[in-house]
Amino acid sequence: MKPRSDGLTLISLYHFICGFVSLMVMCGLITVPFIVGLSTAAANDPDGATATAITGIVMLVIGAFFLVIAMANLLVGWGIWQRREWARLGGLALSIFRLINIPLGTVIGGLIIWYLLREDVMVEFAG
Repeated sequence: MKPRSDGLTLISLYHFICGFVSLMVMCGLITVPFIVGLSTAAANDPDGATATAITGIVMLVIGAFFLVIAMANLLVGWGIWQRREWARLGGLALSIFRLINIPLGTVIGGLIIWYLLREDVMVEFAG
């Protein structure tokens, strides 16, 4: 098998980094209810339990979203590293979603889409 191209290595590493950052954001989000709970308990706030519960539910939903994004990035990064066709399609899908992150996400997403749609890269995924 031919060695992996430098572009695919960079795209794979980019997905690994995005997945790691998403996991770190998720970890930060799930600590917010603890902070709210401690601060409302310290202030003897009678509505502290309600505020903590609402904050917990909201952060759990947002954290779950970031977990899904992280797992998708890590899975696509691994698949591109292994040159799997499904990962090329997954990389294209994630890059389309990145286009709304103006300006940097738009540039990176556009470059990844352009690169993954090149004929020589498609041949590399075909085996």
